[in-house]
Amino acid sequence: MFATEAKGHLKILLANPEVPTVMLWGPPGVGKSSIVKQIAAENGWGFLDLRLLLLNPIDLRGIPYPNRETRQADWLAPSFLPHVERDGAVGIILYDEITAAPRAVQAAAYQLILDRRVGEYTLPEGWRQVAAGNRAQDKGVTNQMPAALANRMIHLEVTCSLEDWKHWAIPNRIDHRVISFLNFRPELLYRFPNQAAEIKAFPSPRSWEFVHKILPSYDNVERAFPAICGAVGEGPATEFTAFCRVLDQIPDAEEILDGKTTAVPYSPDMIYACIGALINNLSHNPTPVRMSNFFAFISRLMMEYQVLAINDAVKAGLRNELVILPEFREWLAGHADVLVRTD
Repeated sequence: MFATEAKGHLKILLANPEVPTVMLWGPPGVGKSSIVKQIAAENGWGFLDLRLLLLNPIDLRGIPYPNRETRQADWLAPSFLPHVERDGAVGIILYDEITAAPRAVQAAAYQLILDRRVGEYTLPEGWRQVAAGNRAQDKGVTNQMPAALANRMIHLEVTCSLEDWKHWAIPNRIDHRVISFLNFRPELLYRFPNQAAEIKAFPSPRSWEFVHKILPSYDNVERAFPAICGAVGEGPATEFTAFCRVLDQIPDAEEILDGKTTAVPYSPDMIYACIGALINNLSHNPTPVRMSNFFAFISRLMMEYQVLAINDAVKAGLRNELVILPEFREWLAGHADVLVRTD
C-alpha cells in the first residue's frame, strides 16, 4: 500500500495500546520511519527512533553489576530507552532497520518487543512499538525474521507513488523544480539499481528531499550537479539539470499571476515547469485576482495539465481559494469526475 494509506492504518492501530507491534516493510527511502514520526508528532506523543544497525547487544540489555544485598547480578538499563518522567507516559518506540541488525542485537530487541522488558528495564505501558525494515528483494543487508516473532506482529508493506509523495512534498514546500520535474518524469521518484554493484546513489523520495536541501547551497543548478549526482545518481541528476534549464524559457510566473502575460508554453517539460512555478508563487500570495489569473492560464492548457494543476494547488492548501472562484465552480460542474481525490 502507498505511504498515505499505510499511515492511516498505522494511526488507527496505534490508537489502541493493546494492538501488537506493527512491522513496516518496504524498500529504502520510501518514508517508513517518517510515517511513524509524523503520527507521534500529530498525537503529541514521545518518539524514540532506535537504529538497531548501529547498536551493540549491550546497548539494549544494559551492563551487569553486582547486587551486594541479593548476591546476584542486576542490570543497569540504558538511559536512552523511554522513561515516563522524561519522555512522557505515551509514545512510540521505532525499531528501525530491524532486518539489517546483527543477530545478537535482534535478540535483545525481540525480548523488548515480545515481553516489553529487557534486563531490569520495562517499557512504560503507554508506549507503542513499531518496527521497520527492508525486504529481501531490496538488495540490502537483511536477516530473516524468525517465524515466532513474525507471528506476533501486524505486517504492513509500504510502497510509493508520485501523488502520494506530493501530499507530503507540496505542503512542506519542497523545491518546486523537484516537484515539477517528477511530474514530468514520475518514474524517477523511485528507481532502485538492477545490479548490486551499482548501488550507491539512486532516486527515492528520501534522496529527492536531499536534492531539495542541496539546491539552496549553490547559486545555480549547474554548479550543484556533482552534489545532485551524489543524491540521486548521474542519470536522474543529468535529466533534472536539463529540466531546470527549461525554467529560463517559460513565461514569468509573477507576470502570469498579475495578468501581464497570456503566453502558454508549447512543450510538456515547459508546461510542467510553469505549473510548478505558478503554484509555488501562488501559495505565498493567493489573492483573488492572482487565483483568477492562475485559473484563466491553466484553462488554456490540455485537460491533463488542468487536472494536474488543480490537484497540486489543492495539495498546496489552496482549496478554499479555488472554490470561491465562479469560473472554477463552473469548471468543476463538468469535470469533477477527472480530479484525483486529495483528502
